Amino acid sequence: MNDIKEAATRLAAAMHGGTVTPELRAEFIALREALFQRGIFDPVLARFDSATVSRATVEDVAKQLEQIASSE
Repeated sequence: MNDIKEAATRLAAAMHGGTVTPELRAEFIALREALFQRGIFDPVLARFDSATVSRATVEDVAKQLEQIASSE
């Protein structure tokens, strides 16, 4: 889980700029997948690229990643 928290911290910092490169997007999707595989579902992260509900903003996703990184 420490690897996930470190990745979440790094991605949150990168996403605060507001621009999501294809590489950053791929890293985020891999992190979200790792969280899902551990049974952690986060509705904000799921809405990042949703086609059926309103999308979460990059800033919302960055804030949520920060919360995940700081959780126990």
